[in-house]
Amino acid sequence: MNIYIIEDEIFQLEDLKISIENLNYNCVGSTDDAIEALEEIGTLQPDVVLIDIHLHKRNAGIHLANKVTEFYKTPIIFITSEIDDTVIANAIESKPVAYLTKPLKENDLKAALILAQQTQVKNNKESTSTTKDLFARNGNKLHKISIDTILYAHTDSKNYCSIVTVDDKKFSVRNSISGLLKVLNNKQFIQTHRSYLINWNFIQSFSESDQSIELKSYHLSIPVGRTYKPEISKRLRII
Repeated sequence: MNIYIIEDEIFQLEDLKISIENLNYNCVGSTDDAIEALEEIGTLQPDVVLIDIHLHKRNAGIHLANKVTEFYKTPIIFITSEIDDTVIANAIESKPVAYLTKPLKENDLKAALILAQQTQVKNNKESTSTTKDLFARNGNKLHKISIDTILYAHTDSKNYCSIVTVDDKKFSVRNSISGLLKVLNNKQFIQTHRSYLINWNFIQSFSESDQSIELKSYHLSIPVGRTYKPEISKRLRII
């Protein structure tokens, strides 16, 4: 399980990282900055986010948790030394998986992470069966994209990729190709190359000579990397 930590106390952060390592989980990133957190969570796509409620002596963690849930549906675990009833009530409205008080006990953290993992599995199943749209940011606007209209996506740079739709619209998003594939969470998409993923519904042909896939009606050839060829061959169901 990949875990992202939002904590402004360095010693608490280091203790959390040690506990996570002891539990055989992986800390993929950490910060004490809300804006950086939202960007990195979008890129890294962690399975759960640990958030300190009192970021910089304020209850900023609750507001941040609401944003994480709104944008990414990622399970939240609150960590805090706060036991005030009002703060707890406000935190509960964010629907966290767990609410852990400092100093954290490793067994309590373990139980909370197991709950978070179960929640993530449930969310993924629901997303696969019901989600047909996603939103891509362009400036200060979020544009709705129907998943069924996505033709392919390709890497622009280390942290960005472009989504291309059937009507030739392009949306640049802050994510990797593998991260985008996880966000789409839909079996109709497959990664063909470290820099490309495609909508399998639009495949026309596979060229064995130049190792590429042609998308029907669009005269587009998408490269196929050696690493991804076995999975593609399996889907082709060659007779």
